Amino acid sequence: MTAVPPTAATVPSDRSGEENFPLGIALAFVAFALYSVMDVTVKLLAREYSVPQVIALNSFFALWPILIYAAITGGLYNNLRTRKPIYHAIRSGCGVISSFLSFWAYSRMPIADVYALAFTAPLFITALAVPMLKEPVGWRRWTAVGVGFIGVLVMLRPGGGLITTASFAVLAASFFYSIGMLVTRFARNTESSVSFAFYATLTTGVVFGGMMPWLGRMPTLPDLGLSMLGGTLCGIAFVCLLTSFRKVPAAVAAPFQYTQIIWGVLYGYLIFGDRPDRTLFVGLAIVIGSGLYILYRETVLGRQVTSRRGVE
Repeated sequence: MTAVPPTAATVPSDRSGEENFPLGIALAFVAFALYSVMDVTVKLLAREYSVPQVIALNSFFALWPILIYAAITGGLYNNLRTRKPIYHAIRSGCGVISSFLSFWAYSRMPIADVYALAFTAPLFITALAVPMLKEPVGWRRWTAVGVGFIGVLVMLRPGGGLITTASFAVLAASFFYSIGMLVTRFARNTESSVSFAFYATLTTGVVFGGMMPWLGRMPTLPDLGLSMLGGTLCGIAFVCLLTSFRKVPAAVAAPFQYTQIIWGVLYGYLIFGDRPDRTLFVGLAIVIGSGLYILYRETVLGRQVTSRRGVE
């Protein structure tokens, strides 16, 4: 799933390399723009092929940029070896579920609507951090979570709005994605970020690829090229994003996720004829505001922890 904003607590902690704000910001912007193009290819392909087939091809084509990045930045063995396979298994399982739900939603909803609901990920991550990680969450962040879910209700508009099976699929995808992101915290000191991306992508490709004898059919050459384009861009986007987080703090790069709503509205209108209404944007503004505040609080608390360690 791509339409989910990373948070300061789930991005790579390795800030090796020279800090470069212009480059880091540019890479974040490019990464999320490429993810949006990939989402367009998914929506186009899902019109003609089963969702599992679309996911399987996308996953396999996304692997090669990830493998090249791993080889260049330390070698395949160093980047892909694992000391915590159980965490990779859980993370990959969550990825399989969230990928299916989000790709299925793309086939039935406007891209901008999917993005708007998927931006709930920081809210889920904050709420789930309490039972999963035993992290203390203060009243400020709990308030932001509550306000964010009010924004979701505004977008869903009970009684006549986005309340559909597809909209709940997006929220469920965001929920499982958030679990997967929290799992990475357990092993981020021993596992590389690229290893999580590689094993999750590989597992997704294998699981849905195994369904092809029953759910797949031979794609045409243009459709195969479209799938190759989408998957490759997905892998390149990951490489750009990971490099961005090495060049600038998470609080600088992560908010650029929200630029996807611009691409979602633009592509939805030009390619699919979708026109989101004003109520969606009102709820979206509430959700984005809550997510940005949570990111801000995580950044502040992270600096406080670092300062205390420095004193000690």
